[in-house]
Amino acid sequence: MKKYNNKKRDNVTPIETENERDENYNPDNPQIDLKRTRYNYHTAMPKGGYMKYINERIATLPLKRKVRSDAVLMCSFIIGSDGDFFQTLTSWEKQQFFEDVTEYFAEKYGRENIISAVVHMDETTPHLHLNLIPIVDNTLSAKQLFTRASLRELQTDFHEKIGKKWNLERGKEGSHAKHIDTAEFKAKTIIERAEARAKTTRANAEREASEYLAGIHEQVGGEADKPTPRKRKDAEQEIKDLRTDNAAYRIEQERAYKEIHSLFEQWRAADKRSKENESARETLLEISRAYPDEFKELLDRSRRKLNPAAYYTPAKSNHSGKDGK
Repeated sequence: MKKYNNKKRDNVTPIETENERDENYNPDNPQIDLKRTRYNYHTAMPKGGYMKYINERIATLPLKRKVRSDAVLMCSFIIGSDGDFFQTLTSWEKQQFFEDVTEYFAEKYGRENIISAVVHMDETTPHLHLNLIPIVDNTLSAKQLFTRASLRELQTDFHEKIGKKWNLERGKEGSHAKHIDTAEFKAKTIIERAEARAKTTRANAEREASEYLAGIHEQVGGEADKPTPRKRKDAEQEIKDLRTDNAAYRIEQERAYKEIHSLFEQWRAADKRSKENESARETLLEISRAYPDEFKELLDRSRRKLNPAAYYTPAKSNHSGKDGK
């Protein structure tokens, strides 16, 4: 969670730009894939611009004095988990998880105080950005609402009501780990992942190259150490054998090149089909989110039409008595 005020400049609107990501958004974060930005979605829609809603909400409060210039206007939470957790969930379960989280914050801090809750699907791991106005007892006071003690209680309560339901572990209580801001965390994560990949790739490449060169050295060295035939007849025969082997190797090399080309074309076709399937899946997911009831009804009708036998119900007889009378 991070607090924002507008003492020296507008600090809220840049967060709105980062969270809402319209067609003019230009990311600084290399983890953001703009091709997937259209799959981001809200679990709480913003009611106009962030600052507009904040000012309108504060105007409804019976405040005794003017809001201070350094007052915290917005508290921004990022809620998520690791990649392993989300890989175990279906698309519907992911959405339900974030809806549960939003409902928890709405009940705890007031639905009317939530500015926006948006799920980002265009980064490495899905996560929710939830922004709220820190209002307690009709007073704007982040200092009163979010103390160190209350934040510890929030983590414990969140784990009890959300974490356990989704089989998540609570963070270590009483940890003295240094907390860093979002930008620093993302930069640190990117660097660590890149370094880990580079280290693994470099180690594997060095090992494979070393093994390959050692094998070649041993094989070539063994052949080179063989004595040259003394008899002319034997030497001529060895030359013929080498020429035959070279011709066979050239033929095999050409065959291998053709096979590699064929495999590459097959991979390109499979990759194209995979992207088309992913695009179709995401389109259906987008439709189901926008029109859940209509989507469910259409899906049921489609299944009935394609497999009527599975939905066939024998007609009940209205006859009674003996001999069908």
